[in-house]
Amino acid sequence: PLLIELGLRWASGEGSIAEEHFFAFYLRNKLGARYHHRTGGNAGPRLLLAGLPNEHHEIGLLLFALAAHEKGYRITPLGPNMPLSELPPVARKKDCRAIVLSGAIEPTKSVLGKDLPELVAAIDVPVFIGGLSSVYACDAISRAGAEALGRDIDQGLARIGENL
Repeated sequence: PLLIELGLRWASGEGSIAEEHFFAFYLRNKLGARYHHRTGGNAGPRLLLAGLPNEHHEIGLLLFALAAHEKGYRITPLGPNMPLSELPPVARKKDCRAIVLSGAIEPTKSVLGKDLPELVAAIDVPVFIGGLSSVYACDAISRAGAEALGRDIDQGLARIGENL
């Protein structure tokens, strides 16, 4: 809810970039601490998590990582703004069962038309995209061979579970 409110404030001109950065920094630290102190050695499938290229927001990715860990998944997080071409070797080395990408902005035509299809072709595990990016580009994500998860983390995790 806070992130939505900040986005609305920014869009209406009531908020500022400084306000957004302040709260993003605060939330990133709080969520990072929760992630760092999570308990339990999960034995579920490993997910490789990364932000889409040109995506600098990582709060959604951190929230997803915490929720996935709670569901028993093992997590390999790479953070925001990852070149998709670098993901296949990491996924293979870490024995990941899926790649989950996150974004809050509309992916570029190059990402959707070139980088994402190349990623899907280069790896033998499913590729999922969540966050607003998956809503903006649902059809293009499907055409690339990946699956759009939408914005609901619990529903996204359920769909991932159905595919693994």
